Amino acid sequence: MSENLAQTLKQSKPFASQEEEVILALQHTAARVIEPWAKLLKSRHALTLAQYNVLRILRGARPGRLACREISNRMVARDPDVTRLVDRLADRGLVERSRDHGDRRVVEVGISERGLALLAELDPLVDDYPHAVIGHLGPRRLEQLATLLQDMLATLGTFPREETR
Repeated sequence: MSENLAQTLKQSKPFASQEEEVILALQHTAARVIEPWAKLLKSRHALTLAQYNVLRILRGARPGRLACREISNRMVARDPDVTRLVDRLADRGLVERSRDHGDRRVVEVGISERGLALLAELDPLVDDYPHAVIGHLGPRRLEQLATLLQDMLATLGTFPREETR
């Protein structure tokens, strides 16, 4: 992996550690895996990945509505300004906002019929995307990769380390 990643990144020095190399490989791979989906969303539907993620979360919460804090907690990639994402989606009529009856300071968000229609249009592409991008790995290697990623998340270290603070 070292040579290919180093060449791809045009890095002339060796990696400082195997951990650094793996993290860079994960970042690079994730960016390349997500890139075609992000381009499709942007070019065909003027959506960002984060906006699409919000719509999916809200569809999953139906018929209920969610506060922005709850939407943020459910996002795959955290976004510090979910309120702004919701504003943009509301401007396009893809979501609807209302005040919480118990606490008027809390805005609850639900997906609109227009938002549902957009997701329904995207669903066949969503179904095809994983197969098109990583399906070539085959069932055995996909299982290995899934297991490694689950193990990594389950035992993820902390940074900065306690002893270096």
